[in-house]
Amino acid sequence: MTDRPIIFSGPMVRALLDGRKTQTRRLASSPLRRCEVGDRLYVRESWRVSPEAAQGWDEADMLGWIDFQAGGSAQVVAPSFQAVEAAAFTKHDDRDWDFLPSRYRPSIHMPRWASRLTLIIEEVRFQRLHDIDQVDAIAEGIEPVDVHGERAWKSYETYADGKPHPHASVPNRSPVTSYRELWDSLHPADGERWQDNPEILALTFRVVRQNIDRIAA
Repeated sequence: MTDRPIIFSGPMVRALLDGRKTQTRRLASSPLRRCEVGDRLYVRESWRVSPEAAQGWDEADMLGWIDFQAGGSAQVVAPSFQAVEAAAFTKHDDRDWDFLPSRYRPSIHMPRWASRLTLIIEEVRFQRLHDIDQVDAIAEGIEPVDVHGERAWKSYETYADGKPHPHASVPNRSPVTSYRELWDSLHPADGERWQDNPEILALTFRVVRQNIDRIAA
């Protein structure tokens, strides 16, 4: 069993929390290509040491709170007070605990101990992007919307610069179309787009709403 980090955007974190997301697709060149069934992934997302920590981080048991830009907070256990300081401040900050920075930090900088979600891998597949079917597309966490009492799917269509396209206000009837738009919004480079049909890694997982190091063996 191997543990690895995995980064998700805010909307996909919310899909994990809502129970809508049990699959993820990554380019086959991703470091995650080495994953096997039973491996664990700890989710990295946009985060910060909670400003409430100014009231005091419990140095006795190293318990404190992390806020998440996708919504919510979690009590975590830090390995040391030095690790908490490194998480709360950048090298350019005055380390004044009475004035903790309110900004959220990029997901790439989230330490393992600050993660609130763990994914247990249940299936690993290598396939072409176009092999995705409707069931898989829904399991990717695309957002359902109601259109006159019928279920449709959010449009993720964007311009090349990532800004929303006017068509994004019109929901999709097909979950695969919705996922295609989501994929292209994240992968605009030649060779990675939907139209290029790249080789991808498809991971199916179970979501555990707990830090990876606090899950019972």
